[in-house]
Amino acid sequence: MADTAPILLLQVSDMHLQQEPDMLLKGVNVEQRFQQVLVEIESQSADALLLTGDLTHHAPRAYERLVSYVDCLPYPAYWIPGNHDLPEEMARFTGTELAQRVKTFGGWKLIFLDSSSNPDGKGSGSLSETELSFLKAELSQTAADQHVLLVLHHHPVPVQSRWQDEICLANAEQFWQIVDLYPQVKGVIFGHVHQSWELQRGDIQLFSVPATAAQFKAQTDSSEVENDPKLAGPAYGRYQLHSCGKISQQVIRLPA
Repeated sequence: MADTAPILLLQVSDMHLQQEPDMLLKGVNVEQRFQQVLVEIESQSADALLLTGDLTHHAPRAYERLVSYVDCLPYPAYWIPGNHDLPEEMARFTGTELAQRVKTFGGWKLIFLDSSSNPDGKGSGSLSETELSFLKAELSQTAADQHVLLVLHHHPVPVQSRWQDEICLANAEQFWQIVDLYPQVKGVIFGHVHQSWELQRGDIQLFSVPATAAQFKAQTDSSEVENDPKLAGPAYGRYQLHSCGKISQQVIRLPA
């Protein structure tokens, strides 16, 4: 594949927007923190914004506000649900750009996956049988020289944090049984952990970004809100998808 300019993506995750804009979650105004990130990214050039789940915190009215916010951006946004989202509310936007399941940018195909099925009530989620079939069908239709980036909410690999690894993608083994058949898959982006990770599984790069809501301390046995000023603020990620199949990530942290 000839060298071309990289695809530029932004990732914003785990906003946990509340029913009303002035409501707090874990002691912070999550709406203000999300808007702080929006101000930062609205003037940036990008091919797309990826919103990787837990968009709201069980808050039906927050989806309308979220749509109005991203509609003002100069590039398209795409969303997937997390374990705190309301799929029936998100379904009202089926058919819009936000709800697209597959997008192609140059030599890259992005596949957006819903990992919110079969919740355990603690935070875990799964890819339904329908979702696994959708993934397999999309990958089987992918050209041999095309690169694939998979986008989901739950982490499909451990992050060395006991409580978070107990609520990871519950059927990660089934996920990888499919993905491992297709060398076109070059990367996986996820949310859920409220932390920055850059991992590797075989030839596949995996990435997450911190939340715009409150952050969690990394590699702990139980849930602890991050209080280090350097890590506690809202954050987002910038990605370059290169024509060679490699992915570069930059995490940008804003003041708390």
